[in-house]
Amino acid sequence: MILSKPNYIKIYGHRGARGDMPENTLSGFNYIFENDILAFETDVLISKDKIPVITHDFFLNPDFTKDNNGNWIKRDNIKIYDLDYDELTKYDVGELNKSTRYGKRFKDQKTINNQKIIKLKELLDLIEIFPKEDFFINLEIKSSPLEEGLTPSPQEMVSYVKKEILKSKYFDKILISSFDWRILSECKKQLPNTLRGYLSFQQDLGSSKKTIYQGSPWMDTKEQFNMFELPKLIKKLEGHVWCAFHRDITKQSVAMAHDLGMGVNVWTVNSESDMIKMINYGVDGIITDFPNRLKKVCETNNVKWF
Repeated sequence: MILSKPNYIKIYGHRGARGDMPENTLSGFNYIFENDILAFETDVLISKDKIPVITHDFFLNPDFTKDNNGNWIKRDNIKIYDLDYDELTKYDVGELNKSTRYGKRFKDQKTINNQKIIKLKELLDLIEIFPKEDFFINLEIKSSPLEEGLTPSPQEMVSYVKKEILKSKYFDKILISSFDWRILSECKKQLPNTLRGYLSFQQDLGSSKKTIYQGSPWMDTKEQFNMFELPKLIKKLEGHVWCAFHRDITKQSVAMAHDLGMGVNVWTVNSESDMIKMINYGVDGIITDFPNRLKKVCETNNVKWF
């Protein structure tokens, strides 16, 4: 199974390599490919003219977006879905404003001028230049059940993404994930042979609800379930991968998922101590903003990676 190899860790560059390079940009993806990182996780939204684009936030992010005059945008309510693709290309997303709270998290990220929000098609075309047997793509389709109008409907979103990925020769090396499990229900209908990854976020169960709880609109199911046996529910929904927040898992829950025949990928793991912990827990894939750091951790600890 391309998701895993016995006694190996699969390294996924998060949004390319957000810790080192501008996120979700051609420069960032080129960077990981040139460093022999063979897998990545990235985000898909839809423009007003129905083009799948690679970007994480429903709105242009003022922390790393400049207008065509080279000035940081001030507004935080410029919706991706309200702009045609040509309008999106007028913005530069190649520099992180290090004075912002978000920017201070990635103080070593390089600035690469003239980086645009790219189409999913451009990313799939770029991959063709780096043919590797173990290449693997995790496309997270961004969607929210909490607010209408941020994106097209789940049915439409999946259909737009489907149109693009069916053209790619790497079609069988794509995992589609989402926090909005309605997307995964649609994938099951429209792309039954594509791997589906169920994203989950369970932290602070006692004080605040994230995405996993009984009756959650994120989960698209009325099934009763045990919070501590989430892999059993995902298996019942015919999922292939549990994509868990790394602080939500235990060695026992990873073993449970494996016993059910599922893979376990964890996000977003950036400290060396957490990387080692996840390796010891036996996860299949680690999503990180610092893939080269994880590479070194694996090599130092005699852990094989791919």
